[in-house]
Amino acid sequence: MKWPSKPESEAFQIEKFIECYSRLPEGLQFEIVSKTESPDYVVRDKGAREFGVELTSVYLDDRSVPDHHMKETNGLEEIACDSQAIQQYESRMIGAIIDKVCKARKGYELGKPLILAIYVNEYISIYLNEEELEEMVQRYQGVFDSMHPFCEIVFWNLGNGGVFRVRNQ
Repeated sequence: MKWPSKPESEAFQIEKFIECYSRLPEGLQFEIVSKTESPDYVVRDKGAREFGVELTSVYLDDRSVPDHHMKETNGLEEIACDSQAIQQYESRMIGAIIDKVCKARKGYELGKPLILAIYVNEYISIYLNEEELEEMVQRYQGVFDSMHPFCEIVFWNLGNGGVFRVRNQ
């Protein structure tokens, strides 16, 4: 299996993020303005407001891609609902948020509102829905209260094309 390069992966992620974002309540229609580094992209809505978008993918562990996602299979495999694995995955997402917030505070372009786009990219995530994500936000409220400089965090690629947002209060 050919795994996408970083530029290919980022191009895929920004296009799919834009598509998912537009389905949110009060979601905006974005177009890409430019590819940058810190954040990854600058996008613009129809009102010409620009936003920085930082992309990140979260996996269950550091071996998920080679051990599970790139593995050759013979057809469909059962994905068990494992509450411990779901909790571990939520912890990984929280860790990614903390990491991105720290990086953004130290060196990102802060002249535009920033959005953290989390590609929920693990098989176990088929068992995450809006209710579970709302509970996760409540459990880790301190992390979300401290998400500045991001104005919102968007979890996308949820089951059935779902998307979930947390806005900075």
